[in-house]
Amino acid sequence: MQTVKERCKQRFNEASNSRDACRYHPALYSGGEVAKAIGFVRASDAPQDQLEAVVGRKGLMRFWDCCGSEDEGTPGCCVGFHVSFDDELNDAKGWR
Repeated sequence: MQTVKERCKQRFNEASNSRDACRYHPALYSGGEVAKAIGFVRASDAPQDQLEAVVGRKGLMRFWDCCGSEDEGTPGCCVGFHVSFDDELNDAKGWR
């Protein structure tokens, strides 16, 4: 049975769902002042790599709040089960 995914909005086959089937971003693509990006960099696992993206910049930036990527189309930073919009189905299948 094909179901639409809640996290990545694509269709998936319930029979082939697995722990690493879906790549998604758990937060919003939003952004804000460069200062917000610098705060994110300080809290990240690899600040030395991400700091280069914000040093010397001013004003507003758009980025994923979960991973800091500025590319809206970048693959998700998390992996997990595909999750449908049907909470009862998700619970019954153990997808959450």
